[in-house]
Amino acid sequence: MALPRILLVSGSTREGSFNESLVNATARKFGAAGAEALPISLRNYPMPFCDQGVAEAGIPDSVNALHALFATHDGIFLATPEYNAFPSPLLLNMIDWISRVRHYEGGMIEAFERPVYAIGAASPSPIGGYRALMMLRQKLALGVGATVVPAMAAVPAAYQAFDGQGDLVNEQDAGHLDKVVCQLLDAVTQRV
Repeated sequence: MALPRILLVSGSTREGSFNESLVNATARKFGAAGAEALPISLRNYPMPFCDQGVAEAGIPDSVNALHALFATHDGIFLATPEYNAFPSPLLLNMIDWISRVRHYEGGMIEAFERPVYAIGAASPSPIGGYRALMMLRQKLALGVGATVVPAMAAVPAAYQAFDGQGDLVNEQDAGHLDKVVCQLLDAVTQRV
């Protein structure tokens, strides 16, 4: 049986991003669990603000490339900063754009309904981006029909959450992340 393929995306492109650190720590955990993990940066996939007029002119190449990555992975892990209790505009814009791709009119199924999703957030706040995660879960499940595993990784006090190797220092935070990894791999395995 082929290794499960997991794509990991941070909703932040800021230098030294806490959520990029979370994506990298999560990718290592997926790798240790026997999956093929691919963390990517949205820096490499620039896209304009999603707008009907822009979309009518054609889907940007960066969006088609992202859609292809989503469609060819078994699981997707999204990490988001919290912006006023919501996921980052960058991440929401990415989801909106990918939902516009209509490969043989199955684009939504390929990118959102076939893979299984897991979500996480690293935030300076004491609740670790929990509010943003609830909104992201709603966007994925209700907005684009994705299956999202129940466990979430909400990492509080993100400015002190990672050690020099980029791993979570708090055992409880690490345990939550382990649960997310296990649930996503279990769900992916059941679908194969």
